Amino acid sequence: MIITRRGFLKLSGAALLAIALPEGSAAAAFRIPVLTYHHIGEPAREYETVAPAQFAAQMEWLYAEGYRAISVAGLATLPVRDGDKVVLITADDGHLSFLDHAFYLLREYGFHATVTVIGRYVGGFVHENRPRLSWDECRYLMQSGLVEIGCHSYNLHEREGLVSPAATLAGFNQKLEEDLGRFQQIYTREMGKSADILAWPYGIYDQQSIAIARKAGFKYLLNSDGRYVERENDRSEIPRLAVHNRMDLEKFRSMFERRA
Repeated sequence: MIITRRGFLKLSGAALLAIALPEGSAAAAFRIPVLTYHHIGEPAREYETVAPAQFAAQMEWLYAEGYRAISVAGLATLPVRDGDKVVLITADDGHLSFLDHAFYLLREYGFHATVTVIGRYVGGFVHENRPRLSWDECRYLMQSGLVEIGCHSYNLHEREGLVSPAATLAGFNQKLEEDLGRFQQIYTREMGKSADILAWPYGIYDQQSIAIARKAGFKYLLNSDGRYVERENDRSEIPRLAVHNRMDLEKFRSMFERRA
């Protein structure tokens, strides 16, 4: 029997997952990393663009180490014990590169992921003619049972005209209710149900923003606070850790070592 390197990792990873931690194990604290990706592609000129080989190496390492990648909704529904190796993988902006370079690899490992799309740009091209996922492709991803499709606003992902953080937040909240309502209307028409995951554009939000988002039907709100999910975290404020093109595998691994 010929087995590929990835096949070997899958078999050995399954064996690791089958080994239960002893009761009361303090191997690691309840601190779950939630990773944020954006565009996955070449050349990796932009800070937020991760090369496909870099992404593949990171996913391979996670699997070989016995990590489970769960859904955002899984934070509320799956039992997670202290010491469990759990990670969440999210991708903002709805780049088509997620389908090209990430999805099929994640499927090989049985990893869940969450993609948040900008409603205005679904099926379009922005920034150096990079294509965005279409609604057909969003449906295809969601039907896999491994990918959640969430919201990154309908059309609030623009920096033009922003003067200061205070002015930004005030103007953001003025537009937020209408924006999220429009997103939900289109999302429900295309996906057959409303969205319950929202990633704040540029991490901009306050308590008023949260109240507006909850009113619009969003249960899980992803921010960019650079912290870990802890047991007491409110699921309306889920912190995330950014992955970028200057993060080699050693730096990537260090995010998980700091969990303890």
